[in-house]
Amino acid sequence: MTTAKHPRTLASDDADAIVEEFSGANDYVVVGSESLLELRAASAARREAEARIEAAVLSARRDGASWSVIGAQLGMTRQGARQRFEQLSTS
Repeated sequence: MTTAKHPRTLASDDADAIVEEFSGANDYVVVGSESLLELRAASAARREAEARIEAAVLSARRDGASWSVIGAQLGMTRQGARQRFEQLSTS
């Protein structure tokens, strides 16, 4: 099985294959499958939330919101917001 070193998204089948691979290894025991399912669901929710935030930032910038206002809404500084999201508005 070949995967990217740090894949941004991991298909459910790929995740199942990874768990299966570790389950068959002598050095690893995969327990708590419910917690792993919850972890996978939380990771998917985080990706969805990040996409939603990025879309909202783009929309706010198009509407004329400053980086200070956007940063305040996200609980970060103006500079932090600009550094994190500026490339979105220039792409």
